[in-house]
Amino acid sequence: MTNHWDNYHRHWRLLDAPLRPTPETVGIFEREVSLVNADVLLLGVTPELAVLGRSMLAIDQSAAMISGVWAGDHTSRSAMAGNWLDLPVAGASTEAVIGDGCLSAVASKAARNRLHGEIARVLRPGGRAAIRVFAAPETTEDLASIEAQVLAGAIENFHALKWRIAMACTTGGPDFAIQVRMIRDTFDGLFPDREALAARTGWSIASINTIDVYADSDVSYSFATLAVLVDEASGWFGDVRVVPSGSYPLAERCPLLVLGSPRRR
Repeated sequence: MTNHWDNYHRHWRLLDAPLRPTPETVGIFEREVSLVNADVLLLGVTPELAVLGRSMLAIDQSAAMISGVWAGDHTSRSAMAGNWLDLPVAGASTEAVIGDGCLSAVASKAARNRLHGEIARVLRPGGRAAIRVFAAPETTEDLASIEAQVLAGAIENFHALKWRIAMACTTGGPDFAIQVRMIRDTFDGLFPDREALAARTGWSIASINTIDVYADSDVSYSFATLAVLVDEASGWFGDVRVVPSGSYPLAERCPLLVLGSPRRR
């Protein structure tokens, strides 16, 4: 088994919304957390978010992602390898924390809880955080329905399909977890002929083949519902708001959780 993050950066240019934030979404991050003059902690190395704030420290668990995606350190911006669940940052030292999909990149309720706790720990009094989430619908989709919608042209791009398959296959509460290799295996079961899928949808084979990065990965994701994500965040923050993140494929399942009034324990 492998950690697919070590190869993920090789496919970065082929990814699109909802997997990557749009310019509209970046503007919403900036507005909701007042980032213009803030010293920012970024969870991950998402290039679209790396330009925000007065200064930035980005932390990613994968040295390969940092070398492959990060634009490079300079006087006010740097990236380092580290564990989001044990951030190498002093308590109450950060004005703003932002992240894209990081609550899905951890595989359990316990890990999400620990991540919230670390965000609350490092925020200064009055600091705020914004995390774009990938939230499963309250009613689980049927895979046959997803397949039919693809064939009817009702799913906009491959990456929206990938997340819909993932959300349909999660284990449910409390973890809402799925092994990423199962996302690929389920996709291959639904659409064994990728050339035919590309011809039917207009999606590029290169985009479709990005799912192969999940092959043999031992990583799991989690796709909790929005209600669960809000409830979990509320244990650590006195102010939790849900803010739409823009208009792009599957945007309705990808709002920002804007977090304020951290509770330290």
